[in-house]
Order: sequence, then structure tokens, then C-alpha cells
Amino acid sequence: MSVKQWDMLSFEYGTVALISCGGLLSRICFTSSPDKALSEVCVHCPDAGRGSQPLFDEVFSQLKEYFRGDRKTFDVRLDDAGLSEFARKVHNALRNVPYGSVISYRDLARLAGSAGAARAVGRVMSTNPFPLIVPCHRVVNADGRLGQYSGGAGKATKARLIALEQGLGP
Repeated sequence: MSVKQWDMLSFEYGTVALISCGGLLSRICFTSSPDKALSEVCVHCPDAGRGSQPLFDEVFSQLKEYFRGDRKTFDVRLDDAGLSEFARKVHNALRNVPYGSVISYRDLARLAGSAGAARAVGRVMSTNPFPLIVPCHRVVNADGRLGQYSGGAGKATKARLIALEQGLGP
């Protein structure tokens, strides 16, 4: 049986808790505070223990670079075994949306090969276990409104991440 571990780090955009199992990143909990991140860890992986490992060091390093505006893509092995085939297709399509760009749920559904499945894409985004790395903050409503965001402090964090990527500030 693989050891499940977690660790967390706070950034100006929120607190990130990482959960790993078997050397792969199995979940990112991106919340507004350390207490909320710990609660998310307890919900998603109650049997994980806090620990340090090279995977966490690497992901935290990449996140620091991203939040500084120095990293455009992530190089992290994700454990997506729990995702449906549809969710994997949506995640893969979204990872190809360029840094600094936004895409509508409808257009992301088309890119994932499921035109007409915008609502289903919205459900996949709302349960994304890898926020930031699978950049669900780049997905907006068809009319350009931000829509919801489950990471950090919600919509305000989504707006800040889009602004960061578009070079409009930290």
C-alpha cells in the first residue's frame, strides 16, 4: 500500500495543500487559509500524514515561480486515475489553453471533443482536483463573465490569477 502524505504552503493568493500517494500528486487543495486547507485535506484524504518529500518541494517551487509570473506551464505527474474519461479529456484540453488566455465552457467542451457539453465541463471544473496546474481559473462564461471559482477566495482569486497571467499585476 502506498503512503499518503500532505504538506501545505501559503502564498499571497491563498494556501495550497498538496496530497500525494505513490509518488504522484493526487490532489491540490487551494483555499483562502491554512485552516480551510487542512479541513480539505481531512475531507479528501483523512488517512494521510503530514510529511515532506521531493515531489512537494518541486510543486511548491513551481507554484512560487508561477505566482511570480515566471512559470507558464507545470511539469508535475498527476494521479488522475479517479477521473472519468470525459474529465481527463477536459483536463487535457484545458492544459493546452495558453497562459494568459481565457476560454468559455462551451469552447472548452468543443476542444475536448464534446460540443454541447458546456454544463458537464462546468461540473468537471467545479470538482477539479488539480487547480492551478489544470488551470480551471481560465474558464469563463460565454459572455465573458468570470463565473464561479472554488479555489482561493473564489471569484476574487480567479480575477487575480487571470490578471497575473495577463501581466496586469500580482
